[in-house]
Amino acid sequence: MTASGGESNVMRYTIYFTLGLFVMLSFWGRPLWALDTPAQAFQSGWELFHDLLDDPDKAQYRSWWLRAKDHFLQAYKHSPQGSYAPKSLYYLGRTYQELGKRSFLKSDSLKAVDYFQRVALRFPEHSWADDAKLFQAKVYLENLNDPDKAYLALLSIRHTYPKGDQAAAAEAMLRELDSANMENIDEAEIGPKEQTDKAQTGSKGLGELLQVRHWSSDDYTRVVLDLDGEEAYSHMLLNPDPSLEKPFYRLVVDVQKTRLSSEVPGEIAIEDGILREVRTGQYKNDQTRVVLDIQNIDDYRTFSLNNPYRIVIDVYAPETESRSGKQAQTRDTDDVFSGTLVEQLGLDIQTIMIDPGHGGKDPGAVYGKLYEKDINLRLGKILGRLLEDKGFQVRYTRTDDRFVPLEERTAMANSKKADLFISLHVNAHENSRVNGLEVYYLNVTSSKDSVRVAARENAVSAKKISDLQVILTDLMLNSKIEESRNLAGVVLKKVLDAERSFCSLKDHGVRRAPFYVLMGAKMPSVLMEIGYITNSKDRKNLQSKNYLQLMAQGIADGIRTYRAQINKYAVLGGAETGSD
Repeated sequence: MTASGGESNVMRYTIYFTLGLFVMLSFWGRPLWALDTPAQAFQSGWELFHDLLDDPDKAQYRSWWLRAKDHFLQAYKHSPQGSYAPKSLYYLGRTYQELGKRSFLKSDSLKAVDYFQRVALRFPEHSWADDAKLFQAKVYLENLNDPDKAYLALLSIRHTYPKGDQAAAAEAMLRELDSANMENIDEAEIGPKEQTDKAQTGSKGLGELLQVRHWSSDDYTRVVLDLDGEEAYSHMLLNPDPSLEKPFYRLVVDVQKTRLSSEVPGEIAIEDGILREVRTGQYKNDQTRVVLDIQNIDDYRTFSLNNPYRIVIDVYAPETESRSGKQAQTRDTDDVFSGTLVEQLGLDIQTIMIDPGHGGKDPGAVYGKLYEKDINLRLGKILGRLLEDKGFQVRYTRTDDRFVPLEERTAMANSKKADLFISLHVNAHENSRVNGLEVYYLNVTSSKDSVRVAARENAVSAKKISDLQVILTDLMLNSKIEESRNLAGVVLKKVLDAERSFCSLKDHGVRRAPFYVLMGAKMPSVLMEIGYITNSKDRKNLQSKNYLQLMAQGIADGIRTYRAQINKYAVLGGAETGSD
């Protein structure tokens, strides 16, 4: 062998070794530093994070913060239940918090909120959990300019970690937020006499608060304010103040340019374990005030719906051991289902809320004498019987031809503590050749067709849907988005399998859209469009008992499969926080 030949072989072996190592690492899907232990990855991230805090020039570059993020994420993924997992999640939140201060991107700050929330949710007993909640409050206050959500994060420290090392800091921030609202506290106490006197003064050209509706359970309450037109509103949360004989929280909602209808009572007693009562008053000649006296609160959401215009207020109580039961944790090796579901829901999916869309004065899509509302109800009852035969508890938003407002349907599912929410609908299109099946979950969308369907189901214009999507960005922070998407995919596949023996269905897939009826749902929720009433083939199927029976069978099989997969990829038990 010549010298040059030997060098050639050495070069060849070197290349083969390098390529082999590259292929092996590519197969693993990990960068080289991923081979670090959790402790090493965490330490690398910690050092880089604090180096960035000390080096303003370096800290202005996004790439450095993302590099720190990668270290913490690797430490967490290597052992999601190990001792470095809660610390890694915490520093992921801190990294995005600092990045958000510099990028001014709302998405960065929302990621910080999410990671801090994961610390408290997955590792509630860890000594850093209250630190995470405190920083979550700071992100809401300083990065996102949302004092109400900051207030709620601080309240969770008061309730959950009253003896923690961040309790004093949380109380100081609460007092500071209270002082900002102090001038409004006395004025929040408007009684029936003032309400009557002021409502009769200067009411020309003003809107009207027509009624107050509510639905409740021991861990959830929805209050709806019905108005005769769209008006601006604001809200604030006030701390308990025994000195004012108000030892409870008060959520104050002020509606501009409105007067109070004489039909609205000054006080509405609720006493459901969350709300004591709802009080209404004419705060100013052109401003109505509604005060929710809250016994116990963990979070709340407000949003408005149109046609007719109403303001929706959802109030959530803190989780208790009796309600939340045993936590569940996902296996490290599978990411088919997000950890949120098995953390916030029990594994045993038992109660299904079936929502036959439309009803009563709202026929839905119409073709001649064929009404969508009747098809939906027929399918809903078939589905309910199948699920009951399989051992599920079934609840309905309606069992006859009656009108149920969209916001009431979700409220019923929440108050009945349903595990899944299935809304049944029939589609329509100006082009009679369009046919097929699609399943939706709640999310923003850029699809014109999804906007069209959402506008029709919401009974609003496409422009209103665009406005709604801005609101949804905040509302969806704690929604079961990924879980709903997974449920939609499983149900769609099973329906297509079931119907294959009867007909060939055009598969429009899983889609996302901002449906009113899914907003505020605490459980995985989907909306099904089972066919097009405007298409002759679909229309014939929709009137067929066999078609509806197979459709119901497919949905039921999808629900059973979804439950089985959740059970397969999760194990019962508390989260191991490990040691510091």
